[in-house]
Amino acid sequence: MEDLRETGTMKEFGHEHELGFRKDVLEPLFRSMMSAESCFLVGAGSIGKTRIIDHMIRTDVRGYYLGANFGQTLIIRLDMNRLSEYTEWEFYELMLFNIIQTIGQSENKELDKLSSEIMLKFLMPILDSPEKPTKALRFLELAITKILMADEKLFLCFLLDEFDDAYPKLPAKLFAHLRGIRDTNKNRLCYALFLRNLPRVVRPAKDHEGFYELFSRTMIKIGPYSKDDSISMLKQLESRKNIPVQLPVTFDKIYFAAGGHPGMMQAIFGFLAYMSETDPNLVDVNWLVEQDNVKEECQKLFDSLETLEKDALVTFAKDRTRPGREAASSLIAKGLVKLQDRNLIIFSPVFEQFLRNQ
Repeated sequence: MEDLRETGTMKEFGHEHELGFRKDVLEPLFRSMMSAESCFLVGAGSIGKTRIIDHMIRTDVRGYYLGANFGQTLIIRLDMNRLSEYTEWEFYELMLFNIIQTIGQSENKELDKLSSEIMLKFLMPILDSPEKPTKALRFLELAITKILMADEKLFLCFLLDEFDDAYPKLPAKLFAHLRGIRDTNKNRLCYALFLRNLPRVVRPAKDHEGFYELFSRTMIKIGPYSKDDSISMLKQLESRKNIPVQLPVTFDKIYFAAGGHPGMMQAIFGFLAYMSETDPNLVDVNWLVEQDNVKEECQKLFDSLETLEKDALVTFAKDRTRPGREAASSLIAKGLVKLQDRNLIIFSPVFEQFLRNQ
């Protein structure tokens, strides 16, 4: 039988990010994890949430943030794109499967052995029983208990990635069960939700108050990249695309035009394959925003926003009318508007011009 625990982790190609890449996000996230506090992370579409997760699960990065707690912390990534029916059973099966894969790759021999046991005793018996979600839930609870009993210092954190589509579709009782699992294992288990929008926008809190209370007090903002992180990403593109950058100021130009948005930076960097670094179009927002690949990135970002946010941004870009309180709080949380010298500005000149063209 094929070992279901085998999986691969994609390595970065080219320039590898420094340990402190996206420290503005990962430092509070790891701090929350080590305090056993569930949290939610919010960032607009195409802002690089998946890249953050890919970075944080690197062994050296976990060691950098966790220090002495490195060996006792298991980060279990649940990609909601792997769900199709959004049922209780499917969600529990995914949790079990990812638990098995994660501990099966642990250097802890006892956990590696336990992963095989959990696969045979708990996962395999439910694979042909999608009509029995309670059975899957109980086996999941038993698996978690066995893992935590294996090492009294062990801690679990479930990362719920790409959660926006799954959040409103999953049954309310599932969230009650997740709350129950956490309460049973208080101080040793937490959840981190990765979202494009604020949780109260995606699903009303009254549908699942107990679960909502776990994470709602701890928000971590995922905004555009800092200048240092932007340059790190651009150097990675330089290696990957084999386009040597001759002038360091070129990185600054791309960062400023895109405002640190990874998709836009990648689109603008692509022009260096056929244009000079000193070409004035590289800093001309009117020219840039008319290029298909840049316009596409702007549109993706715009489409990921709520109607209230879209209207507020377009109005602000065109006539400087400040967004209302609700829209402003959401846009600031996502880093799409920010304070500069006491003035509210849109994070990217290119995106601002895109908004003016709407």
